[in-house]
Amino acid sequence: MLTFAQIAELTNALLEPGTAQGMVQKCATLAFATQSDISFCVEQAAYGAARKTKAAMVFVPKNFSGWVGEAQVLARVENPYKAIIDCAKILNKKEFSPSKIHPTAQISPNAQVLGSVGANSIVGAFCSVPMGASIGDNCVLESNVSLYPNVEIGNGTILHSGVVIGSRGFGFYKSNNEQPAVPHFGGVVIGENCEIGPNSVIAAGFLEATKLGNFCKLDSFVQIAHNCIVGNNATFCSQSGLAGSVTVEDNVTLAGGAQVAGHLTLGQGCIIAAKAGVTKSIKAKTTVAGFPAIPIEQWRKKVQCSLR
Repeated sequence: MLTFAQIAELTNALLEPGTAQGMVQKCATLAFATQSDISFCVEQAAYGAARKTKAAMVFVPKNFSGWVGEAQVLARVENPYKAIIDCAKILNKKEFSPSKIHPTAQISPNAQVLGSVGANSIVGAFCSVPMGASIGDNCVLESNVSLYPNVEIGNGTILHSGVVIGSRGFGFYKSNNEQPAVPHFGGVVIGENCEIGPNSVIAAGFLEATKLGNFCKLDSFVQIAHNCIVGNNATFCSQSGLAGSVTVEDNVTLAGGAQVAGHLTLGQGCIIAAKAGVTKSIKAKTTVAGFPAIPIEQWRKKVQCSLR
């Protein structure tokens, strides 16, 4: 825990009101924060979420106007992103339990396993399962699979060769004319009975976990970036990908090479056609194509007109 006063000292924050007293347990994003958390608001695009947050304290830019949700106190700082990272390094750091390997698990002698492996699971040659990574029952890790700490793999899931789960999300922030890498504390949670194809990558979330639901099928070279939340029964074909903080509802399909920009929502049952580039949220049960992606009937008319 950190008290409001300790946070002010750590981040050189100006608290408003200055008499506020209290403490927080961890760092969280605006949407997920509770009354025991501290959050941050970097730019105007997040101000809407800021008005609804339940965070006890929120880092805001020095020139921020108005108030933030149910916050007890605002912490005005030069760089809210750097401030939340400085706090997260203390508050969101996790201690992991020692390895627990079920006696029925089959571990290759060439694998390095320091995490937990469930009953009847198979860990192939040259896999890496560090402390803090957990594999459920009846899972299969083919050769050269790399898990990172704070990764959970659900029962019955298959990871093909070269899969990487829990690597740091792609992000940098400005600090003293440098661009340090953003640490990602949230890890990854993979549901049950998923299958992830060769050389696919699912990156760790920043403060909350990146999540993949149950019965999801990912082809080869699929990228799921930090803080994405994917529902059940998703199908992602080869070379498709999600940028950060995308929400994918149940039964969504991304065809080969389809790409989705960050902070969007793909509605239940929608289909993204091959090579499409999604720049806006897609409604449920809609099929889109092209770049920027539009309903496929409109796209077909445009293609037909261009060929005349």
